[in-house]
Amino acid sequence: MISLFKDRSAVSVFWLIIICFGLHTNSLLNPPDVVISPADGYFYYILRPLQQAQPYLASLLFILLIFLLALQLNFVLNALRMYSRQGNAAALAFLLFSALLPQFNVLSTALFACNLFIWILYSACSLYAASRPKAAIYNFGMFCGLSILLYYPSFPLVIIAFLTLMIIRSFKINEWFVLLFGLLTPAYFLISYLFLTGNLKFLPQPRQIFDMIQMPVPPIMFIITFSVSTLIILWGIFSVQSSGVNTLIQVRKSWSVFFAAMLLMLPVVFFIKGAYPLVLLLVVLPGAAYTGYAFAHSRNILPVIFFWALVGLSIYNNWFAKY
Repeated sequence: MISLFKDRSAVSVFWLIIICFGLHTNSLLNPPDVVISPADGYFYYILRPLQQAQPYLASLLFILLIFLLALQLNFVLNALRMYSRQGNAAALAFLLFSALLPQFNVLSTALFACNLFIWILYSACSLYAASRPKAAIYNFGMFCGLSILLYYPSFPLVIIAFLTLMIIRSFKINEWFVLLFGLLTPAYFLISYLFLTGNLKFLPQPRQIFDMIQMPVPPIMFIITFSVSTLIILWGIFSVQSSGVNTLIQVRKSWSVFFAAMLLMLPVVFFIKGAYPLVLLLVVLPGAAYTGYAFAHSRNILPVIFFWALVGLSIYNNWFAKY
């Protein structure tokens, strides 16, 4: 099964569609809820019309979004040449991870923020060979700032942006200021617009976003699922580190950006209200990139074992587990 996705072909895309519908059959039979809140960010005001969507339309939209996210992640990794050969293994990994928890089966602001996060990662890694670096850095910063306004739990993008610049490019103080101006530009225009229209009440207060969250004790199946997923992602990280892909400077820096983004997005569940558990979808994206690499380049039995382990957990969690 895994070998089908090691190359880019119409057959592998067909099987991606089959797997996507198979893993999310529950969402077809039980239309997903629309989980949005003003505390999520300004995506709330954009996505409110979805609350009136017909059930069958919500189901199809959810599956379409999941499938498009998988293809976009796959495209970005292939475009950045982070795999030694082009294939669809990363898309497969994302489909598997995104189906692990029943809490993921909703139309949420986090799901739409994943699309922005993919292109932010792509923009970050593309800074290495940018022909007009200052313009690229400013656009990258502005993109990050806009994403934070649209989805507050993506606030770590502030740190990720500066860390990315440190990883990708040699230190130049003027480029850091350009990045800072880019990050502040969306907030500047938003505050100016709200001030001129007398709607400053729509600006969020820090206490509405940040807080030390007391995490409930998760169910045993969640702990098992999280542990297995972590093990598989660590296997992917080890596969990347032990391969010859790191001989290319740009590729090595790109993997460092993905690793930093994954680590920095994870703590969001502890200090931003309402982020848990949907923000884990953003953590899944770089995790799927590592896992996809291991799927595509490992020649032992581990990819098959881990593939069926994820499929089994998805089926049990969505159909039999009590959450």
